[in-house]
Formats: sequence, C-alpha cells, structure tokens
Amino acid sequence: MKKTILILFIFFISISSIYAQVINLVPNGDFEYYTGCPTSMGQIDSAYPWSQPNILNCSSEYFNTCNNFVYPDFFVDFKPHSGNGFAGISPSDFYIIQDYREYISNRLYINLVPNKKYCAKFYVKMIKSKIIIDAFGIFFSNNFIVNSSFTPLLYAAQVKNPRGNMLADTANWMRIAGSFNAQGGEQYITIGNFEPQDSVTRVYLGTDPTWCYYIIDDVTVCDCEDFKPKLNKDTTLCIGQQLLLKANIPREADSVSYTWQDGSKNSTFMVTQPGTYWLSAYIEDYKITVTDSITVYYTDCNTPQLWIPNSFTPNGDGLNDKFEYGNAALYEIKTYIYNRWGQLIFESENTDYWDGSYKGKPVQMDVYNYRIEATDKISKEKKVFSGRVTVLK
Repeated sequence: MKKTILILFIFFISISSIYAQVINLVPNGDFEYYTGCPTSMGQIDSAYPWSQPNILNCSSEYFNTCNNFVYPDFFVDFKPHSGNGFAGISPSDFYIIQDYREYISNRLYINLVPNKKYCAKFYVKMIKSKIIIDAFGIFFSNNFIVNSSFTPLLYAAQVKNPRGNMLADTANWMRIAGSFNAQGGEQYITIGNFEPQDSVTRVYLGTDPTWCYYIIDDVTVCDCEDFKPKLNKDTTLCIGQQLLLKANIPREADSVSYTWQDGSKNSTFMVTQPGTYWLSAYIEDYKITVTDSITVYYTDCNTPQLWIPNSFTPNGDGLNDKFEYGNAALYEIKTYIYNRWGQLIFESENTDYWDGSYKGKPVQMDVYNYRIEATDKISKEKKVFSGRVTVLK
C-alpha cells in the first residue's frame, strides 16, 4: 500500500458570508417617494402609487417631514419608522361617527403565484387617539377595492394583528406581520380594519372618545423563500480544514430561532468532518420554518499524481503490453491518442490504458501523441496531461 506523508493544517473557511436580500413587492413601501409635498389632510395619493378605496372622498393622509402642515407636533412627538414619510388613517370611530373606516391601497409589482407562501409586514403607531383597537390587517385582492363611503370593508385579511393584542403603544412603532398561501393573481393590497364593528376590541381613553387614529410605515410583502438560509453549494475541503457555516437569514427577519442537525441553536456552525449539514430556522414574525442543507466532503489534497509511461511494447509477451497509467483508480479518465499526422486513432472514457491497436489491428512502431483528462474522484479537480508515447515491438 502506498504510504503518503500528510501535513495537517487548520484553516478556517467562511462561506455564505453575504446576507440574502428580501425583494419587496410593494412600490414605495416606505412612503419616501412623493409627487408633491403634502399640504393638507387627505393627500395619500401624493405618495404614489398609494391611494385609497374611497375614491369619492379624500380621507387617508400622507405625512412627510418636507412639510408638517396641519399638526406641527406630528414631527415633534411622532417620527417616521424610517426615512421621512408615513401614512395615516382612522381605522375606527371618528368623532360622532361610529363604524367609521379609512384604508390605504397599493398595487404590487407582480401578481402573486398560486400556492406560494408570501410574508407581509408593516408598522403602526397610535397618535392623538382616544380609542385603542386591536383590529388591523392587510387584505390581498385580484382587483382594486372600491368603497363609496366610510363603511367597513368586511374582507378576510390574510395578514392581521392577533385578536386581543391592543395596539396601544404611542412611544414605539408596533409590528404587524404574518404569512399566507396565495390563491393566485392577487395584485392589490389594502390596509386597515376589516372586522365587523362588534368584533373590534376597544379601549376608551377618558370620557370623550372622539376619534381613533394610527399612522403606518414600512410596508413589506415578499416571497417567504427570500428568508431561506443560504448555506451555499456542496463543497470539498482538504483534510484539516474547517468550514464556518452561517445562517445568513435576511436582516429584515426578527425573532429567528435556529436549529442545526446536531440540535445546536447558534446562527453559525463549524464543520470539522465530512457529512451533510442542515439548518432549520423558525421566524416568529411570519410563523414560518425555512431550511437549507449542504454536503461537505474531505479529501487528501496530496492525491498521488497520475503516472504516465513514455513507451510500451504491445507484442503479447505479457510484459509492458499496454500504455497503462499508475494511480488511475483515483481519477475519472478520458484518453485521446493521435498519430504523427494528428489523426485521432484512439478515444476512451474511464479506461486506464491503450492496447496499441487501431481498428482492431496493431499500430506501427512510431511516436504517438496523447491527451489525458483526469478528474479527481473526490475533489473533482480536473487535470490535463499531454505528451508523447513510443510504441516498440
């Protein structure tokens, strides 16, 4: 058995070090773009392409730090979740009008694909409100929703705030998130309160419940596959190397729980031996589990070189009768033999010798050119050997 001297070395490799990205399907989801700085209430259309179902009356608001118009203290007490812009609606009870509803709408960049799971998220904050509610969500539809009044749109929102979770924080933005399987063809989103009046939990602040008002920012809809870990392709390492696997869940995901194949819970895993490694990540926001796996091989990077003779004697005496290669069992081999005029006279795949014949007859004594393509069976490294071999009798 051939003995080899192995020099062990420790070498850390890190792959998948670039975070994956979430592709937001909502145009202007952060309300930063506007066609005109808002100058009064009811100008959600300024944050194009946002609009509202109530096309007869402008009601839903667009706010931007470019102009603090009606309520100057909006930009003292209530900052956008990000950037400079956000939207505002009254999702329930406005002054003496009960069962009052305002909404905002947008058209997605693409139609949703049937049976594909999508993740959605947006942020809300209560301001200037005398009524706290728990009903808020996103409804996905194939067509633009139209409402000729301020009455409730009684649709089943696919992503919504849990019942009883009162949206009462005035200091911090509150996150509403979830996932759903698309029916197919959905291309519009509408945000607001879709619950019947008697199903909405209310908390009244003080004795003068005059109105209910919330602001909205950073609306995201994406393919849930965007959150899948990216452990990269299967790979081969030299003996002694270590590989640091990183989960690389997009930063847009909050509250992520990790589980590797050995039960460990970190966001990284160090590979020190061959095997298949997998990661399961549970994302609390969307109540989804995403997984990925990678197979890691190890090889002796000092694999013995293919040995190729420079002559042979195909005379049938049982000695040196073949143009045969040493260490061939370690490689996948393709052989090409050419005569002195460049004519291909022999071609084979996964055969480690040439018997010195052409079309079933022995070739003449001469010098022949060869090209041998040898691929390491473990590392998959391909080497090409070219040279000459002399046929003797």
